[in-house]
Amino acid sequence: MRCRRAKPMNNPTPSSTPPASVIVAEATQPLDKIDEVLRESFAKDIVDQAARLDDLAKQLITLEIAVPGAYAAILKLASGEAATLSNPWLSVAAFIAWFAALGLTLLALIPLRRQVDPDSLTDIQNYFTDSAARKLRCVIPASVLTLFGIGLAVLATYIK
Repeated sequence: MRCRRAKPMNNPTPSSTPPASVIVAEATQPLDKIDEVLRESFAKDIVDQAARLDDLAKQLITLEIAVPGAYAAILKLASGEAATLSNPWLSVAAFIAWFAALGLTLLALIPLRRQVDPDSLTDIQNYFTDSAARKLRCVIPASVLTLFGIGLAVLATYIK
């Protein structure tokens, strides 16, 4: 049932006009099956956003650990015992970028406690939306730093 304020009649008489504060109930149609499925899908999508970002962060951690390790191993194998770089600061900057990216990614995976009223649908929706937004604010810069570190590592290998 939907409620609305009563509208005054065309030729009102003092006794037939309801006061402005009176609420009149109107009958509405129940949701059809398609609307119910769409609402459920929308709610599930909001809930699943944080889980998808967690999965992305886990994949990013794998990349952030594998790339620096592979870079160091390849650098050592390619250069042999006399492994020196003409510009070591680029390699140092690459490892700093990778370390910062790893920190941001781990921060995205750490859950935050928050008070949520279980009877308030708005609070519950805000909880899931805010959680996903916080994770996104960590994962995007971590991805950029990872790519930046890879770029610095490539520059360090080719600049003589």
